[in-house]
Amino acid sequence: MWIVMNKLDVEKGKADAVRARFETTKGIEAMDGFVRMQVLTDTSDEAMDHVVIMTTWRDADSFENWRDSNAYKHAHKKRDDGTSEVKPIVLGNTVTQYEVAIEHLASTERVQ
Repeated sequence: MWIVMNKLDVEKGKADAVRARFETTKGIEAMDGFVRMQVLTDTSDEAMDHVVIMTTWRDADSFENWRDSNAYKHAHKKRDDGTSEVKPIVLGNTVTQYEVAIEHLASTERVQ
């Protein structure tokens, strides 16, 4: 498994506007190797909010295929041409990628 996290630094109080952009997907869900997308919000920082877009993939190649796809280009078109309604409130971002080395899943047996 491969996890990609895009951490957006957002003007304080504007996380909802950024998060709303991810309420609908734009083709990622149909990509081979895509497992899930999670959008996380952290408002605990007094200076700014953080929105983390975390995608899980079968492997690194699946993620790279997404980044090379027309669906990716379409999903990021407004960002790239400067017409995104949320770009002015995004102060910066950091993308990190992780190989899942160990994973534990929930058990069907419950402890009493």
